[in-house]
Amino acid sequence: MTFGKKLQSLRKEKGLSQDALANQLYVTRQSVSQWENDRTMPSVDLLIKISEIFDTTVDALLGKPETESIPQPMAQAKTLTDKKSIKTAMRYEYSTAVIVLVSMALLFLGMYAVMMFFENNMFSFTPEVLARFSDSIFNVWEIILPAVLCAAAGGVLTIISFVHTRKAVEFGKKHACTLNFFYDHLVIAEEGAEPLSLFYTNIKELVETDGYFIFKMQNKARFCVDKSELENPEELSKLLKSAKNYLDRRLSKTPTGMGKVKRCAVRVSRDFFFTASFFTPFYITLIFGLVTTILTENQFVRFTVFIIPFLVVLAATVLGVVFTVRKIKAKRMIIAGGAAIVIFVVMNFAIYNASVIYNFQHDRVTPEQFVTYMEEHGLTVEDTIKGREELYISKCYTAKPKDNSFEITYLEFDEYSQNYGLFSARETAGRFLNEIRSQPRLTTRYTSQDLAFNMFYTETTNNHYAYVSLNEYSVIYINASPEAEPEIKNVLKDFELSKPYVF
Repeated sequence: MTFGKKLQSLRKEKGLSQDALANQLYVTRQSVSQWENDRTMPSVDLLIKISEIFDTTVDALLGKPETESIPQPMAQAKTLTDKKSIKTAMRYEYSTAVIVLVSMALLFLGMYAVMMFFENNMFSFTPEVLARFSDSIFNVWEIILPAVLCAAAGGVLTIISFVHTRKAVEFGKKHACTLNFFYDHLVIAEEGAEPLSLFYTNIKELVETDGYFIFKMQNKARFCVDKSELENPEELSKLLKSAKNYLDRRLSKTPTGMGKVKRCAVRVSRDFFFTASFFTPFYITLIFGLVTTILTENQFVRFTVFIIPFLVVLAATVLGVVFTVRKIKAKRMIIAGGAAIVIFVVMNFAIYNASVIYNFQHDRVTPEQFVTYMEEHGLTVEDTIKGREELYISKCYTAKPKDNSFEITYLEFDEYSQNYGLFSARETAGRFLNEIRSQPRLTTRYTSQDLAFNMFYTETTNNHYAYVSLNEYSVIYINASPEAEPEIKNVLKDFELSKPYVF
């Protein structure tokens, strides 16, 4: 049948006149008549439009015979059947989770070790030391228990992964299959069985690792395929990525040529430093609390413990940049490390510039230091211990300027009284605070920081200016008129002893 006869037949079947068809094609009726009489032929664009109108193909319009094409798979591979290869392919399943949990456990134990050192100036786990530590301001089980739970979770995940791997090995040995990959479905061909066709969306998980594809079925069966058996694994990877159940567990999006040992080392370091960076802000907060409670006088140790978190997050950020440059997926390391560094810098700025935390003495103020400092700044110092009723008080001095516009009271408590002096100092500082807060006022502006036996409080109201600081066994107290605040601050501006660490 000629093209003209075919076109006329299709037009009449559809119930169209020559005018109607001409209007749809934006041509004249005479053009349609010439086509049907085989005098002329439409252009290629018009042939395509005509085929769309009559729901047919251009070949059918031109009278060419239609041949049924058999689709060919884009890739084909045999599933793994040997135990060693399947175990290697399945390692991805638990490696990251176990590394993260074990890393958290190590970090918790590291925190415990640091706290033990500051509490006892030694790393010791004897019953006596543990008893002392449990009675301190920190609770040992708040650190040990999370570490044990993380380690236990890591162990449970490891056992689960071993069970999954064993089942995958047993299944792989019994079912040697050939997987045929098409653009929208997968055909599983097993000798002696009918081929099974599955759309990629019907598979539970499509997992891609550095060297393997793992297909998890709804019945918990696992098919493992070695990428080296595929002619073009990159094309298959692009195809599988479009599925919602695709999981990318590769170290790098492009082949890196790393061996198994190097790849394992990179994965462990990447996951560990990411976990450490994520956890470091909490660690830094703990360190700030430790170094400000004056549990050791070793400045080098304090500086070392303080700088460790910064070195960890710096290493994580640098490694993240290096890995990313080498096409290894490590952007989360850069984000976590960078965020931790920002927190670190902000807290440092608050400490040393905004005076949020370190705006009070960090070491004990001895009576000699108080007297010497006040006399050097033109104040008269008197011994005023007579008549004081505080328990375990050993010394008391009062410093006054020449015009007696304010008083600075210093109290020293006995340190050889089995910690009774320490608690008496704390009680006295609390009493001074209650006296200050009970005074009438219309407006209040205050700054406060309380870290057990290191405490600082200033308050400015319309009626008074008050200052209370507690440094272990010593207490400094000021309660004056608001007009004296500038002069008092001028006197105290240089009243600083050595910090726990110095930059």
